Amino acid sequence: MNLAQIAKKSRLGVDAILPGGTVSGQWGDEEMVDLITSAYEEVWRRYRLARKKWGLLTLKQSDAAFTRDGETYTPTTALQITSSSNRITLPPDFGELTRILCLDDRSVRFIPADMEGYHFIDSEQGGYDDLNSVLTSAMGGLNLYYDIIAARTLIFTPPVATSLNLQLDYVPLKRPLYYTAAGTISQTGTALTGTGTTWVTDGLVTEDTGNAAELITLPGAFTTLGAATVRLDRDYPRVAALTADTTATMVASATIAGGTNYIMAMAPALPRDVHRWLAEYVSALMLKKINPELAEKYGADLLTRFDESVRPTAGRRQGQESPVTEDAEEFGASGTV
Repeated sequence: MNLAQIAKKSRLGVDAILPGGTVSGQWGDEEMVDLITSAYEEVWRRYRLARKKWGLLTLKQSDAAFTRDGETYTPTTALQITSSSNRITLPPDFGELTRILCLDDRSVRFIPADMEGYHFIDSEQGGYDDLNSVLTSAMGGLNLYYDIIAARTLIFTPPVATSLNLQLDYVPLKRPLYYTAAGTISQTGTALTGTGTTWVTDGLVTEDTGNAAELITLPGAFTTLGAATVRLDRDYPRVAALTADTTATMVASATIAGGTNYIMAMAPALPRDVHRWLAEYVSALMLKKINPELAEKYGADLLTRFDESVRPTAGRRQGQESPVTEDAEEFGASGTV
């Protein structure tokens, strides 16, 4: 479900859509977007903790430059360790680091360590000679200790005398869910063209960034999120990439006449079966305006049931791998002498 569908289902959960498809003014669109984003952040956090590596991205030093949150990030320079610095800047959407690889020499190991620890400090200070020249020259089998400081700075030691190209495996921060209905659209093949549209300006991000957005065409002018014209029993076309405020690429080909009204709405980057949990949790947050005590009880119960629903599945998938055991235990020894 996309943002508009979640808004409609959440409103239905508290009878905020009146007979005839009229949407209650108790919760405006701006408030709905804020509530849905708050719920998304909580459900995403719980789901990721259960599934560990859900949403993992791999970024290599050789990858092309890209823009996130208005910042252009260039891996060719950002993910290269040089002898002149022991720090690199992580991607704009960085959330949690899973693994670092050296693309030039796979025998180089990266080991997490505390920057304020004695071992880290000794390794850093002992990496230079009396002339302030880097001592480390051979990379084979080298252990590099690292820590993440501030929001996106990775610091490592000992210093190296040559350049190393890196690969990062990391879990990104997910963008809030936004929508736009400005202007009108037309589509030929997979090329989507807007007239008076503001897709990038309105903060939408799509599949090319690890997020998701969908396109809803409307028979008339846009009224509100979750209006009667938004269907819950339909999958809407996916947006592959946004290249400008007025140009985009769709996943599937279609023909849409010029001047068509629409909603372009982001969707949670979560499995579809989780979207309904998200909509129900939004309903609980909406109830705070009516009955805070009931809202808290309903929300807490729902999150408990959600945790129970995702963790057993994660356990079964992880259980397909053999556990690491001691040799004696593996071969049936009693462990006694």
